[in-house]
Amino acid sequence: MVEVSDSFKELAQKNGRNVWCKIVADGVEFLDDRIIDMDFDDIVHPDWFTVGTTCANRLHFTVNYTGELSPGAEVRAYISFDGQEWCPLGVFFIARRYVRGSYVSVTAYDMMYSLDVDYHYDGELPVTADVLMQAVCDKVGLECADPGYHYKIESVPEGCTARDIIGYIAGINRACAKIDRQGRLHLKSHIIIDFNLLDRNCWEVQRNMGSSVITSIKVNTGDGEITAGSGAEISSLEMYNPFMTQAIADNMYSMFKPFSFYGAELEMQGMPFLEAGDRVNFLDGKLLYQLVISEIEYSYNGGLTAVLYSRNRVNDEESGDLEKLLEQLVHTKEAVYYKRENPSQITLRSEPQIIADFEFECEADCFAQLDVNFTIKQSTADFFIATVNVNGTDVPRKSVQTLTGADYELLHLYHLAEKLPAGKNRIYVTAQTKTGEAYIAAGDMLATVVGHGLYGNVGSQRDKESLYEKAARWQLVPAKLIPKEITTEINKEVT
Repeated sequence: MVEVSDSFKELAQKNGRNVWCKIVADGVEFLDDRIIDMDFDDIVHPDWFTVGTTCANRLHFTVNYTGELSPGAEVRAYISFDGQEWCPLGVFFIARRYVRGSYVSVTAYDMMYSLDVDYHYDGELPVTADVLMQAVCDKVGLECADPGYHYKIESVPEGCTARDIIGYIAGINRACAKIDRQGRLHLKSHIIIDFNLLDRNCWEVQRNMGSSVITSIKVNTGDGEITAGSGAEISSLEMYNPFMTQAIADNMYSMFKPFSFYGAELEMQGMPFLEAGDRVNFLDGKLLYQLVISEIEYSYNGGLTAVLYSRNRVNDEESGDLEKLLEQLVHTKEAVYYKRENPSQITLRSEPQIIADFEFECEADCFAQLDVNFTIKQSTADFFIATVNVNGTDVPRKSVQTLTGADYELLHLYHLAEKLPAGKNRIYVTAQTKTGEAYIAAGDMLATVVGHGLYGNVGSQRDKESLYEKAARWQLVPAKLIPKEITTEINKEVT
């Protein structure tokens, strides 16, 4: 996360906020009186969660300008909500520009885009990873803000680019390589940041109901395979890295072992201080979901919006062809069955937390039968309290169970939700203790929903809400030019 003041964060979360944009390209400053639109793409995971990536960030903008902007020239962009404190979006270099009359469209990338150049290390071996990282940066003229840990490297493979070497070093440091907002190379670890993203700042939410958990590390070194932990493909972190050793993989596995997050796609107000690679808490009502920002796309055209992606493998790997055919067969018989298991230990305390969550579509007046079975262990609590929530409303009758302090206690919760409305429905269970703690071991909870007329599990999606923002322009900007026929217009393209 970019360091900004608390006041900046508060202004960013307000509805009705003022928004300023500033772009400095090839020494020319463009403000809102000349900026037509701007898009900024910040990314670390093109496919799904992993480490060792080296993605370039992209900036595209259109301005009213009749001068020349040189190819390769430096571009910096900023966002403000009070006209005084500016949040940088990064340092970019012009790759392409298009001129349409008095309008110029520019596409620029950060320094990572230009690092696909051959690299040969001619220093002494063995070498530590931090020394090698600094040597690569010196070679390509890149400022290194974070060279990483001094892991010992016995040999450096031939035929690699500078970008490859940077990615390998980032991988063994359990990080992704990024160019930060000041234009420096930084190793971005997926560490939770001190910021909660609120549902009131989002107007469309789609998330995977199951969380992704890293249970194994699988690395192809080019000379063989290294594995730490065990698990299916869906819960494995896979990579190619010739610098990886068994000791580094084992250490990485021990650090990732409790790591989990939810997949999601959020359409939201733009919070320009959020970066790809950040781990952020999303507060959906009273429920807290941890997300990893795989990619965040910012769009500015007088207001600032964003689309945030937290990419996991749940949707793509959830079921095979045979399972899908079985689901279709079950649905034709008007009965649908879904289940949830806890992949990691759940610690129950006095604050309520979600332990089972189901979302589905159905026809009008259908019903769903909920069953939750779990084993409480090592309890120091006096009471266990469970609450069922159907479509945002808690069921009046709570389940309260007196705990005896035994090593293991088997508990069961049942609820029948009748006359469900047509469309999307959600049923979830929260659990808590009155005092003390209790534990549900990994895999010791099974929650099921059986219903008639249900259409399947879907991500949540709230109704569209309007975003009210004020673009603090110094003068009115004319409507965006719609070009005439290409044959009647002077067009120039410089690559």
